[in-house]
Amino acid sequence: MAKLHAKVDQLREWRKRKIRDTSIESSLIEFRKSLKKSNKQLTQIMEAWDNEVPQQLSQNAIPTSLRAGVLEVSVRDSSTSYQLNQLIRAGLLCKLQEQCSGTLKQIRVRISR
Repeated sequence: MAKLHAKVDQLREWRKRKIRDTSIESSLIEFRKSLKKSNKQLTQIMEAWDNEVPQQLSQNAIPTSLRAGVLEVSVRDSSTSYQLNQLIRAGLLCKLQEQCSGTLKQIRVRISR
């Protein structure tokens, strides 16, 4: 009987919903570590990002990848997405292009889930 209870408890443990880490902090730390190892253009973009994006906005938005001149930025919620899009329309892309050597054609904003 004890084995049956142990198996039921084990099944409950396997089937229960896993708690996901939804904070953007761990992604930011991992991204910054990978930047140290990756190319110079990404480090320039991160430095320019830190200079040009307001602190309150940069806490909720993080550049996640750069492919073919397209910088992808993950944001926490739709309001942050809206604010970042307004900043892009106000000239953020041009400012980042001035501070970075290399190709940067577009900034794409995505809401992370």
